[in-house]
Amino acid sequence: MTGKIKLPALEIFMTAVDAVEFSKVLKDQIQSVKFIKQCPWTDLNIPIFDVLDMETVKNIDFSIINTDILSIEDYKKNYVGHYPESTDYYHGAMVGRGLVRFSCSELAGYAPGSLRNGRLTASYDVIKQPETDKFVKAVWKIFKKGAKKVYLINRETGQIEEKPETRFFAWPDAAKKFNGEDGHYLTNHAFAYFVAKDV
Repeated sequence: MTGKIKLPALEIFMTAVDAVEFSKVLKDQIQSVKFIKQCPWTDLNIPIFDVLDMETVKNIDFSIINTDILSIEDYKKNYVGHYPESTDYYHGAMVGRGLVRFSCSELAGYAPGSLRNGRLTASYDVIKQPETDKFVKAVWKIFKKGAKKVYLINRETGQIEEKPETRFFAWPDAAKKFNGEDGHYLTNHAFAYFVAKDV
């Protein structure tokens, strides 16, 4: 059986408030979900959370792990190692079987007061990992259900595009706080700014 690798991605705008809300909704619907804080670890006592707590760990990635598909023990045994090999620190896989990568949104260095998008990404074999395919689709659906569509805005004229972006989404707190007022926008790079409508 030949495999078929899928690499789905969503560009996401979320404040710390949104991240907690999203993780609660996610856990409510998929009880086996946990959140692994991804940063160099000094030992295998890796930081695992029941909510996405961005407040205490700014600009850090998490792995959303479905422990029904990949147990914590199995993750530590097969998905964690030294990188580079010469260091004493451990690193874990962010995507793969039973995993979704959650990259936090952060304030944009090039546009003070604006929020730059984070990402939800996954990488798996649809044929060989059907349970991961189902899990990823469920995460995407739950995320989109709570999200608002965003629209490209011309900061000079204030003109907003008619059609929403297809890959960019904002959760309510980010949409409300970065709504274009007083220079607070949602942004992807120095020439792309967005707002959500009906906030």
